[in-house]
Amino acid sequence: MSYQCSKCNSDMEEGFLLEMGDANNMSSQTWVAGKLEKSFFMGVKLKGKALYDVKTFRCTACGYLDSYAVEKR
Repeated sequence: MSYQCSKCNSDMEEGFLLEMGDANNMSSQTWVAGKLEKSFFMGVKLKGKALYDVKTFRCTACGYLDSYAVEKR
């Protein structure tokens, strides 16, 4: 599937935004439904919340980034 940039109508390429932890803890971004609730042990409460992968596209001409939340598979 081909995506066009909403700013300049050039081609978009798929990629991802990397979440950097330490060298052993890297992942792509995840979108979480609902308000942020802090947790003492885990940092953020996720139980019962819908999680979505974030797909990001970059314009090959102007560099604009466009992100979409898609259901986890």
